Amino acid sequence: MYFIHPEILWWLFLVLIPVIIHLFNFRRYKKIYFSDIEFLRNISRQTKKQNKLKHLIILFLRMLATAFIVIAFASPRLGEKKTASVSGVKSIYIDNSFSMYGQGEKGMAFEVARNLAGELVKNSEKDTRFLIQTNNFVSGKRLVTQKEAINQINKIKISPVTRKISGILSRQSKILANSSFESYLFSDFQRYATDVNNFNKDTVNYYYFMPVERTQNKNIYIDSCYFEKPLILPGRKAVLKVIVKNASAAGYEKVPLKLFINGKLKSVEGIDLKPYKSKETEFTFIPEEEGWQYGKFSIEDYPVTFDDELYFSFKVKDKLKVLDINNNKPNKYIKSFYSSDSSFIFESRNYLHIDVSSMNKYDAVILDGVNELTSGLSAVLKNYISQGGNVLLIPSENTELKSLNDFLKILNAGNLKSADTTKTRVVSIKKNSSFFNESIRNIPKNASLPSVHFHYPYKYNNVSGVQSLMKILNGDDLLSMKKTGKGRLFILTSPLNKEAVNLMFNPLFVSVMYGVTISNNEQSKLFYFIGSNEKITLPVTMDNSDDIFVLKRKDSDFKFIPGQRKDNGITILTNYDEIEKAGFYEGIHYDSVYFVLAFNYNRNESEMSFYSIPQLDSLLQKSKIKHYVVEQGKINNIRKVINDERKGSQFWKLFIIFALLMLLAEVLILRLWR
Repeated sequence: MYFIHPEILWWLFLVLIPVIIHLFNFRRYKKIYFSDIEFLRNISRQTKKQNKLKHLIILFLRMLATAFIVIAFASPRLGEKKTASVSGVKSIYIDNSFSMYGQGEKGMAFEVARNLAGELVKNSEKDTRFLIQTNNFVSGKRLVTQKEAINQINKIKISPVTRKISGILSRQSKILANSSFESYLFSDFQRYATDVNNFNKDTVNYYYFMPVERTQNKNIYIDSCYFEKPLILPGRKAVLKVIVKNASAAGYEKVPLKLFINGKLKSVEGIDLKPYKSKETEFTFIPEEEGWQYGKFSIEDYPVTFDDELYFSFKVKDKLKVLDINNNKPNKYIKSFYSSDSSFIFESRNYLHIDVSSMNKYDAVILDGVNELTSGLSAVLKNYISQGGNVLLIPSENTELKSLNDFLKILNAGNLKSADTTKTRVVSIKKNSSFFNESIRNIPKNASLPSVHFHYPYKYNNVSGVQSLMKILNGDDLLSMKKTGKGRLFILTSPLNKEAVNLMFNPLFVSVMYGVTISNNEQSKLFYFIGSNEKITLPVTMDNSDDIFVLKRKDSDFKFIPGQRKDNGITILTNYDEIEKAGFYEGIHYDSVYFVLAFNYNRNESEMSFYSIPQLDSLLQKSKIKHYVVEQGKINNIRKVINDERKGSQFWKLFIIFALLMLLAEVLILRLWR
């Protein structure tokens, strides 16, 4: 037991007043005459002990009555001290995430939680102040009255925003830093969100965890999708794979999974899903036109429906741009290869006349026998590779090795040694590399591989990250690859002429040149999740660094300017919290669509895994909060909590009753004890 006003207990010294009265009895005695004094003495002996006992009992009753009255004024409470009771502040968190769509005996979990919170507010003391919190941090920033709290609760809706419980409690503590409080949390306590280990230490305030009952934990959802090959061209088959997950104990058969491209149904597959398993399914289609495409996968599932659609966007390229940097004119074999395929746009530039600002517009750059690399060009190429470009380095017989090695050094890519003119041949090809898997399926044992008459031995450390793609008889590399940043550097150690190598006349030449162009021609990310706060690197560049993009939701008037910054010509989105609905968002500049981003609801809420009351209680026992209660989220439990509070608040009345009983007992003793 503790006291709201313990300072009043100092008045317990008043119990001394009855003692003083009994010690100093000021009553005057009357004289009574008796004929036989001996008879009077006998009466005195018989009543003296009885009177003494009577007076002691009356003294004790008066002392108790006085003590009970003082204790009543001190406002006693049962249990340990709860400072929140002093302040009259209650913080209420209502989980409004998508998992609260789940059904229970009383209906949707979210509606049950909202109704319980409303009952708690309505039945609290009139002067109580409330902090209403949800996963949307836009609201719930101040204490409100009972009426305002009820209005806020009625306006709460399901939201795509997901939060960890630790984040909710941390924000609550900051807002109520100057107050003690009682915290009520109405949630399904999904495992991923209930990060009890991250709770801040609290030994003062009281926490009531109210798990909302739910009877259905079934859900299937579309998790992700990806292209088997990154390069998508018009008229060429594209292979798209999608992963569907079953987050329940029940199995499903022939669930219709639909693929839409630009709003048109492309394919439907019936998939079987085992309990708690995922299924990867392959779809193929042929893109009809170039440009940005709007894709969507769809299934039907109830009652949790927010994750039944997965939006994704991708770009179909009409042609690939290749820049050939040379001394005066391009290598005839390289030019012939790219000119023969309508999928490529081939451009040639002298290394002294390079437009640095336009470098990022090319899918691949070829250093075609450049005798000397300037420091400026080396820096531009390094930046180009780090941002996702492909560069093929082809030396010439007259190459100045120092300038090439200086370029390789800044990329930590080894160095080239003096030329070796020994006649040799290619003996091994790393066909399982991603570089060749687009064009080579199998190499016959008696295949004719390129012969080499002139090459520069290429040396590098094992930790440099350089990967050998083609080796010659003495163990030297003919072709190597080094990943740097988002891009790749390819090193061909032999000049591309018939006096040095006959690669140009070998079928491998097509695989090499094709791989150099498309090996890193990856799609921008197909989709993003709302609320992930992920930095988005846009798949376009702007000529003017001051220009900005506007994001507009497709088929809607909703648009806004997201946070964005420029980094070496690349635009990065840093703030797009205004996106709350799944769908396609177009990047617009001067009424032109430059890119399309697909946003989906976060899949964290899709996993139907929740803590039971015993499990939650076990976790909280090891947490950093001292005072907590775990109650089933039912109306009876809410009333029990409220009644317990009210019993505590009216506990003083019990001591008043005790005091009255003591006074009544005193009156009865005085009246009846003769």
